[in-house]
Amino acid sequence: MEIRYLHVEDTIDEENLVICIGFFDGIHVAHQLLVTESIAISKASHTKAAMMTFSTQVMAFIKNEQYFFMTPLEAKIAYARQMGFDYFFVLDVNWDLVNMPAEEFIIRFLSKANTLVVGFDFSFGRYGLGNAELLKSHHEFTTKIIPELTYEGEKVGSTRIRYLLNNGKVLSANRLLGKMYMITGTVILGKGRGKTLGYPTANIDYDGYFLPHIGVYATTITIANKTYRSMTNIGNNPTFNGRDVTLETHVFDYDGLLYGKQISISFAFFMRDEIKFTSKAELIAQLHQDYETINQFFDERGATNEKNQ
Repeated sequence: MEIRYLHVEDTIDEENLVICIGFFDGIHVAHQLLVTESIAISKASHTKAAMMTFSTQVMAFIKNEQYFFMTPLEAKIAYARQMGFDYFFVLDVNWDLVNMPAEEFIIRFLSKANTLVVGFDFSFGRYGLGNAELLKSHHEFTTKIIPELTYEGEKVGSTRIRYLLNNGKVLSANRLLGKMYMITGTVILGKGRGKTLGYPTANIDYDGYFLPHIGVYATTITIANKTYRSMTNIGNNPTFNGRDVTLETHVFDYDGLLYGKQISISFAFFMRDEIKFTSKAELIAQLHQDYETINQFFDERGATNEKNQ
């Protein structure tokens, strides 16, 4: 798969591509419809397929706000490669791109395509005036519009998934994602308190990721293509008067060294809010209970350690 970073002065000269376009944060079930439709059209028409996205979220750029990703660019690239795309285009978001008229955007990046696949609410160009209907009015390419996908009467979208994760509703968020919400990061040096409690933890560098609600989660950890049950805490360790929000996980039945390794944490369900305990003994007792609850949860679903679930 060829990866290409595009700037405002660039053009896409390849002809006859099937291009699906979106920000794809979360790569949720609605995004997956765009992707599978693009690949299907590409195979049926014997043309090459391309996935096009943006370097950051456009509205966050306009508002000069930091954007925390559910799916960073590297994960989108890995997904596109896995799905069989021939090209992956990344549009560099800057003021020139934001202010580019919609028609110029089409001429530079889309006009030589065979087929465009977009969501019903896709917008682009200055003031977001470009939309799916404008693309459909162009007859030099075919535009396939994926209609709104709903679940329990509401639109499936990244904003809704963020709201669910932010409120600890991980099971519901995962249904919309079509998979468990996952954060990948490198294990960094922590305080080492977990060892003294009998539950050593790996402290994960989650830089750039959107963090779910503060609290304790049943999770799985993928290390070198093996999956283990785990217990993950997001919070500031109030029992020890912590201040910085950390992402720490205790991996069940794993004795190896994790420091410096890259691991992926998948969130299965939210167990409880973070609590300030009156003593270390009270905290240890709660950790024992959490451990048993997590094992019961996975036992009921037939999930075992060292097995991809």
